Amino acid sequence: MPTLHLNVTMNNQYSYDIAYGSLPQGKHTFEFEVNDAFFRRFEGSEISEGQVSVHVDAEKTSNFMALQLGMEGSVKVACDRCLDEFFMPVDFEGTLTVCFSGDARDDDFSEDEVMNMKPGDTEVDLAQYIYESICLSLPMQRLHPNDDEGVSTCNKEMLAKLHELQEEAQRVKSENSPWSKLSAGSTAHSKA
Repeated sequence: MPTLHLNVTMNNQYSYDIAYGSLPQGKHTFEFEVNDAFFRRFEGSEISEGQVSVHVDAEKTSNFMALQLGMEGSVKVACDRCLDEFFMPVDFEGTLTVCFSGDARDDDFSEDEVMNMKPGDTEVDLAQYIYESICLSLPMQRLHPNDDEGVSTCNKEMLAKLHELQEEAQRVKSENSPWSKLSAGSTAHSKA
């Protein structure tokens, strides 16, 4: 049986659906563009802006569709150190298996993520999967990158204020230390 290749570019910026019901069995390619409007769809999103290209290689069989997703671009996030926003690169690759029968178990597909569709469904909306994949691809600690000389590109005023607050906290901590009180008591005792 020959393999059918179908390339589809999704022009509707608000649709991240694959209409698998009408797709013939075989291999297919889809392209999606994620932009600022996409991130506004998710209430309370930690990402305010972004431009990410999503490439999907799909292989449809009679019972399921295996999706290989690749995402590349950048998103705007807040720096955990200075709180200024900056663009952080996104690079993600993942596999999603869409089961049409609705009764697949996670262990049926080894390490793949599995999405079960209900009987009668004819399309899969990838928006939530794309959003979560982008968020999970970001590091736990999001900091401005260093420049070519190894110096942080964080907001200089905020870094100076943080340094000042750290010094003040250290001074208060050492003044309130039980050891400093013992030291002060022994100095007063030796003078008597």
